[in-house]
Amino acid sequence: MKLMKLTTVLLLVTGMIYSCSSIKSEEEYYKSATDAYAKEDFSGAAENFKKLVENYPTGKKYGESLFMLGFINANNLENFEEAGKYYSEFIKKFPEHDLADDAQYELDMLGKDINNLPMFQNLDADTTGQ
Repeated sequence: MKLMKLTTVLLLVTGMIYSCSSIKSEEEYYKSATDAYAKEDFSGAAENFKKLVENYPTGKKYGESLFMLGFINANNLENFEEAGKYYSEFIKKFPEHDLADDAQYELDMLGKDINNLPMFQNLDADTTGQ
């Protein structure tokens, strides 16, 4: 009986050690995310960007990953609530970043029909001769 308990404890400890060591590097998460995005595996891309953000909050790719989580959720997964969360966090943490204006624009346009976006309003008038 003691041997069975000891074996069970050892298996649990080994499993915990293995699961902790399965965290990828920031670069591996980023590459996995961008590879998945290129293959149009948007859920896979979002999952890897999310793991990067969770595991490397001071990493070099943290800001870009936050933006991409907003972008993928808004434009590919149509999960506007999640997109808003990530865009808002990006703007709050990186107000001077080159993508901050883009994040704000995306946030302002979340969930709107593409035909109702201001950039396409004049396009309709131009094509109809108005």
